[in-house]
Amino acid sequence: MKRKNNSVKDENIIALRKARTKELLCIWSFLIIPLINLCIFWVYGTIQSFPIAFEHKFTNGKTTYDFSNFRYIIKTLSEPDGVFGQAIINTLIYWLLGFCVMMPLGLLMAFFLYKKILGFKFFRFIFFFPSIISSVIIAAFFKYIFGPGGQIPYIWEKLFGVKDVLFFANASYAFKTLLFYNFYIGLTSQLLYWLAAYVRIPEEIVEAGKLDGLSVLKEFRYIAFPLTLPFFATMMLLNFTGILDAGGPALLLTGGAYGTYDLPFYLYKYTVSGTLNDQGIAGAVGLLKGLIVLPIALIINKFVGKIESVEY
Repeated sequence: MKRKNNSVKDENIIALRKARTKELLCIWSFLIIPLINLCIFWVYGTIQSFPIAFEHKFTNGKTTYDFSNFRYIIKTLSEPDGVFGQAIINTLIYWLLGFCVMMPLGLLMAFFLYKKILGFKFFRFIFFFPSIISSVIIAAFFKYIFGPGGQIPYIWEKLFGVKDVLFFANASYAFKTLLFYNFYIGLTSQLLYWLAAYVRIPEEIVEAGKLDGLSVLKEFRYIAFPLTLPFFATMMLLNFTGILDAGGPALLLTGGAYGTYDLPFYLYKYTVSGTLNDQGIAGAVGLLKGLIVLPIALIINKFVGKIESVEY
């Protein structure tokens, strides 16, 4: 009898191990591609960027390692109409738009979509539609309706009496147009993130709140937001770590002209320029970005770590 019990126990242990092995294989099948991507494009790319940032190539083929790339960046930054200074300012404006406007607005709008307000299916379609279409197609469509002969210049003329407005080829409008594009496209991402957080809230807690007489706004204040606070902290951390990575569709819509340069586009231009010296400048900018963002990320992470996780 004892042998039989031991045999059953061994079989259960083997079955549990097999189930655990299958579970791990399933998990790693999803993780392996992102990990390979991380190792190649982030770890290896970061290691390679260190020597590139200090490289100085001469026309005779000689290479030295000095701070010439950093001196060039400082010189460019000090120029009143320099592209690098413009790129930093525009990047910070994009970041402020995302952090101060889109994140709070996405948080609130996602909650009301989660509560299935009147017409929520229509609003959900309108806001989620851009997230399922290629960004190149969206940019082409956006350029069509805002470009010469498009619907927006026609409406603008009827409303304000200004004829033939060049939204992408006028310094007074180009950057503002890209900000509007970022606002609409970025808001869809915020809605998706926050809806995913809200739908995890247990229905029992919501029903208990309704029995206690909580209104929709009080439900958000006392139930929804406190339960999703850890997610809010994570979003805060991601926003601050990406403070110098915020940018708009300059490549697809304006090519950086008319005051629309941002830091990601600036790095792109120098990286694909084809000259090794320009790639050294891009490497130096990337290294400086890391040195600036790292302490900010550590400080924010310290505050985020104090927020207790919520189990439900």
